[in-house]
Amino acid sequence: MEVSLYCIKVGDSNLMERKDKSRKKLVRKEINADRNMDLNDSGSDIMLSFFRTEVLKEELNQYESGKKIAPIDQLIADAEEALTQGPYSVIDKTTLPPSHNANDYWHPAPYWWPNPKTKDGMPYIRRDGKRVPGTRMYELESEKYDRTRLQYVFDDSITLALAWYFTKEKKYAMHGVRILERFFINPKTRMTPHLKYAQVRLGRNNNKGSHSGIIEMKDMYYYLDAIRLFHAAGCMDEETLIDFKKWLSSYLEWLVHSAQGEKEQKSSNNHGTFYDLQVAAIAEFLNNRSLLYKTLARSKARIREQFAKDGSQPKELKRNTTAHYCFFNFQGWIYLCEIANRWGMDLWSYKASNGSSLMNGAKWLLSHSGKEWPYKQADEFDLERYFPIWFSIPRRSFRKGMTDQFPNSKYSVKPRFFPYDGVRPYWNLGLGEYKKR
Repeated sequence: MEVSLYCIKVGDSNLMERKDKSRKKLVRKEINADRNMDLNDSGSDIMLSFFRTEVLKEELNQYESGKKIAPIDQLIADAEEALTQGPYSVIDKTTLPPSHNANDYWHPAPYWWPNPKTKDGMPYIRRDGKRVPGTRMYELESEKYDRTRLQYVFDDSITLALAWYFTKEKKYAMHGVRILERFFINPKTRMTPHLKYAQVRLGRNNNKGSHSGIIEMKDMYYYLDAIRLFHAAGCMDEETLIDFKKWLSSYLEWLVHSAQGEKEQKSSNNHGTFYDLQVAAIAEFLNNRSLLYKTLARSKARIREQFAKDGSQPKELKRNTTAHYCFFNFQGWIYLCEIANRWGMDLWSYKASNGSSLMNGAKWLLSHSGKEWPYKQADEFDLERYFPIWFSIPRRSFRKGMTDQFPNSKYSVKPRFFPYDGVRPYWNLGLGEYKKR
């Protein structure tokens, strides 16, 4: 195997410390404001976290009665293909991380390139929106690293899990468990429970990864629903589930307490959003109620720093692909709202002291539907990304003229988007109406 050396720039500053203290004050304020909110066992009998069980049951009944539901048809076809793929492992990559340990997850920073002003190209510099070859998912050179492989684990698994749910054919769940065992359980092939070498930048920080690399594990939240379904199918024994929980506990410990994790938690843009989503989903799966509540309270405090009063997202509007990042970040908020609502915290109705709110954020985003995006967008943008947001938010407060711009049925929209878009696979299955707690 070829060894590649990368690293990051470490930069804790007094400004960062002041911002962190300010954020902690906001979190404490939100926790005090919500003292009467009971994170009780109201969610303990809910089998899934990001697919509404009652909606899936209704869809299953319709499917079994012969009603055609397009996303389910695609799901079954996708599951048949997934049966021919994997199981996957981090040891399958064709290059080694700086640790020389094939079990370590490894991926260079996608937007960091050789410095043209130095002879050796060091240290690498950032070119926003321009990806390094091999760092874009599914491209030919991506087999050198682990990012594409990890995405296959997440996406194939939820596909197989839902296919079992709608067909009750155990072949789907059994293959999903094989993927789990090779990637997370088997000592010879499993990933070590950290992301120390995710988004490594050449010439920086002794060849260790960046805090921003943590976002590459962002889709763990719906993968955990796949695990719940595999267990429900009777295809996963208790020992395997216990071993996975041990791996997950170790990863959560690193995620919360490592230098990379602590720095990512302080991120005030989409990285902070997806960090909270990861931590909250894992904490819920491991029944760590105190960490779950602390994370949701922190998320609530983020609303005022991420959204302007008019609903715009100033930090995402600084990027070269502003439409992508505004929609991507908001998708993360949709899933945070889902898990928060299950535990009694209504983020959709919350308005921060500066007037910012997620509902204003939704209205601002959707107000651009049918119009040319007025901000910088260097790449092509998939206009269908409006639709998962439209069907996932509380829509009663929207005026009639706006509702006419969107499809009548969520099932008429494609069920899968590119993973970078932040839309969970089969988003239109198990998607229920917002219910105020």
